[in-house]
Amino acid sequence: MLEKTEIRIAGLGGQGVVLAGQLLAKAAVYDGKHVVQTQSYGAEARGSAA
Repeated sequence: MLEKTEIRIAGLGGQGVVLAGQLLAKAAVYDGKHVVQTQSYGAEARGSAA
């Protein structure tokens, strides 16, 4: 039976959230998992409140 796991990472601009998602996705691929990684940018500026 297949098991689906969803992980969401959120934060403010400039906190490295995109990099964390990319690293997590790459680690999962190296572990033999099937991965879908997406990223979304809001209108906020780096370091400001979202």
